[in-house]
Amino acid sequence: MLPTLDEITYRLLPRVQAGAALADSEWRTLVAAASALLEGEQPAIDAEQVADNIERFLIRGRSQQVWRIRLLLTLLEYLPLRYEGRTFSELDPAAQKRLARERIMNGSGLWQLCARVRLLLIMGAYGDARGLARTNTLPVLQRPRFHAHTAPGRGARSRSVRELEVTG
Repeated sequence: MLPTLDEITYRLLPRVQAGAALADSEWRTLVAAASALLEGEQPAIDAEQVADNIERFLIRGRSQQVWRIRLLLTLLEYLPLRYEGRTFSELDPAAQKRLARERIMNGSGLWQLCARVRLLLIMGAYGDARGLARTNTLPVLQRPRFHAHTAPGRGARSRSVRELEVTG
C-alpha cells in the first residue's frame, strides 16, 4: 500500500511539540513573514502575537489539513536558500522585506505559492479583537443584521429557512 501525502509530509516536516500545531522553525518563519509581509498594514499587534493567533486557530480548528500550511511555511523558509544563501528567518529584516516585495508578492511559480502565507497573516492580525478594534470592525456575532435573522434557540438561521419550516 502506498503512503499518502499526509503520511509523507508527516515524516519529512519537523516534529511538533504536544499541544502545538506548528514546529518551532515554522513558527519562526511565520513571525518573520508577519514582519515582512504585513509591512504597511500596521496591525494592532506584533508579529509574535500574529503567529500565536494563527497557531491557536489551527489548534482549535483541529484541521486535518494543517500539514499543508506547515508545508507552505517550510517552502517559504527554504526557498530563499537558492537566491540569498540563507533561510527566510535567518535573513535580516531589510532582506526579508525586499524578498517579500520583489519575489513573494510579485513572483511566479513557487514564490506565488508562498504569497498565500499573507492571507494567513491577515487572518492572524485582524482576526484578533485588537485588530478589529483598530479597523473599527464589528464582529459578525455583534452585528444587528446577524441578530435580526436569528430565531431564539436556533442559532443563526435565515428567515427563509424558518418560513420553510413553518409553511412546510
